[in-house]
Amino acid sequence: MPYLAPHFDPDVFVSYSHGDPRGGESPLKDWTQALLRRLNSHIRSLDDEFDDLALWWDDEIDPTAHLTEELRAKVGAAGVLMIVMSKRYLKSSWCSDELAWFKKQIQERGADSGRVFIIRAQPTDAEKWPEFLRDERGHAMPGFTFFDAASGDPLGWPDLAGVDREFWQEMSRLRTVLTRRLRELRERAGRASAAQAPVAAPAGARRIYLYASPDAEPARAEVGKSLTTDGIVPLSAQSGGGGLANWQRDAGARLETAKRCDALALLRVDDGERFVGDLLDIGVDERERISTARGAPLPCAVLDRTGENLPLDVSPWGIARFDLKRDSWRGEFRAWLDAARAQHATAAP
Repeated sequence: MPYLAPHFDPDVFVSYSHGDPRGGESPLKDWTQALLRRLNSHIRSLDDEFDDLALWWDDEIDPTAHLTEELRAKVGAAGVLMIVMSKRYLKSSWCSDELAWFKKQIQERGADSGRVFIIRAQPTDAEKWPEFLRDERGHAMPGFTFFDAASGDPLGWPDLAGVDREFWQEMSRLRTVLTRRLRELRERAGRASAAQAPVAAPAGARRIYLYASPDAEPARAEVGKSLTTDGIVPLSAQSGGGGLANWQRDAGARLETAKRCDALALLRVDDGERFVGDLLDIGVDERERISTARGAPLPCAVLDRTGENLPLDVSPWGIARFDLKRDSWRGEFRAWLDAARAQHATAAP
């Protein structure tokens, strides 16, 4: 379990360029991964507190070329975002929507001091940095210098076989600052969770019916993993595909499964119109039938990964919304679920 669990997973997400966009051998990728392995072992060797540190990077897909849904989920759930800055990184082919999304991640962490780390692998022109990685005066965000001032090459290039005192001094500084930030982040997250301590809930497993459209299954699995880490069991019914008969069969399966759950949660992964239909069909109409079948109201929530407001007011139906872009959503959702269970237990005859 990551050091920052259950608040964040992974602890640190590393964004870096693999180097040559044509593929093949990539010395920059090899150097970066060797640096990250040194950092990981350096921390673990000197701080047994961080035996479970989760430092995550993708060694197959260059995240600066295309942000997949899986990578978006990883970045959004990470406690710290670490960027390995290089000339190739600045030339990476971000799409405009991905750049805007990445900007949002930087700004959210910027509001929480010490959650963005910059490792400078090469000297770069600050004017070419995205504006959200610069301060009000246009200066590049400060970071950790891992390049030779004379040659401009990364320290220990290309394989870290001959690193010297300069490298280890900067590595020690990085380790010290990063571990201090991780401790602070865990303490703050723990205090926030304690402040949101829910009303005592009945004993037993907390179960929710977690619904997502079939094409959002990877996102459902990712959110489900986070919920499971928090002691919440996400259940769902197997989809039978298209057609009226399958739709009716799916609705029946949802009813039988959801009536045994403590709440219904609808996962929103984009701002398309399809979700609105699911919200009304399942979150309102089906939920009413499920409540009748279970003999008690069924609390309902939207777990929203878009960061955008819902296109309609759901308060008349008593539906809560949790913004999965917020670091505190897991604690807030647990508190909401436990309060709903406690209320149901109190109301039960």
